[in-house]
Amino acid sequence: MQFLGTIVNFAAVLVAGILGSLLKKGVPERISNGILNAMAVCVIYIGIDGILEAAPPLAEGAVLSAGLVKVLIMILSMGIGTLIGELIDIDKQMNRLGAFVEKKVSHGGEQGSIAKGFVACSLLFCVGAMAINGAIEDAFGNPDILLAKTVIDTISCFVMATSLGIGCALSAFTLLIYQGGIALLGSFVKDLIPAAGLTYMSVTGSLIIILIGTNMLGATKAKTANMIPAIFIPLLLMWIFPVII
Repeated sequence: MQFLGTIVNFAAVLVAGILGSLLKKGVPERISNGILNAMAVCVIYIGIDGILEAAPPLAEGAVLSAGLVKVLIMILSMGIGTLIGELIDIDKQMNRLGAFVEKKVSHGGEQGSIAKGFVACSLLFCVGAMAINGAIEDAFGNPDILLAKTVIDTISCFVMATSLGIGCALSAFTLLIYQGGIALLGSFVKDLIPAAGLTYMSVTGSLIIILIGTNMLGATKAKTANMIPAIFIPLLLMWIFPVII
């Protein structure tokens, strides 16, 4: 079923944010940190599992092995895509958008808290490869990544909402527009993307998913938003080097 992952992700985050905001007492930092660390490990596992996806078969007479082509595409895509992302500085633009939203809705006191929760959760749930990679696959009727992301987002949103309030629940609408838009776009172009292309996009996105997890653990401070273009580079490489199709 198309868009199932996006719908479930939206509904779960909205409900978790509302329930968490009703507590308003906050979860002890020791417990919240432990839960978020556990979710980070799950994110890393999802990324590793995605990387291990079988390489697509190559055309008859291909010079390189399927496994080697898969690795080369991941390396080139990450390098080229990150270069593009750094030049555009997607991370900076997203933070600027967050500051703009906070300025518009924050008028001190409670509203300031609402803005903080909204911005923090919007960035956490939307700026990352799981959102983009998952939405693209959701357009193809495969909601697995977004369903796994839903579990992580739900727990994280609930924990954050107990201290940041209803703004965390409002981030569900950012998620719906963002992931839904990507999934909708994917549904229009799905017939133009070969199955091998989707696989290469998936394994490349999985590399970034691992970094999201290590960022959550505090082991790295990678700007994963600047790596987002890498997910789409495999399609360019397949056009330039048709031997890998």
